[in-house]
Amino acid sequence: MLCDAQVRNDRRYVILSSIVKLYNNTTMPLVILNIDSIDTTKHHRIARIDVNKEFYVPIDLLYTHSSSPIFISIDE
Repeated sequence: MLCDAQVRNDRRYVILSSIVKLYNNTTMPLVILNIDSIDTTKHHRIARIDVNKEFYVPIDLLYTHSSSPIFISIDE
């Protein structure tokens, strides 16, 4: 679980989020990309996962970009 405490309008908020574990058991590094929904030639690199390594990503990141696809691909 991921916990984020915030204060807005003099009130305290605690936001709980699940975390997704991505494990790279391939023979090449992987990269997680967020593609721009308007200009598909532009992308933002979220993370790089080396061989036999793991990466933890908050599940809300996947839902935040629901209008723009998230891709996992080989990093050359």
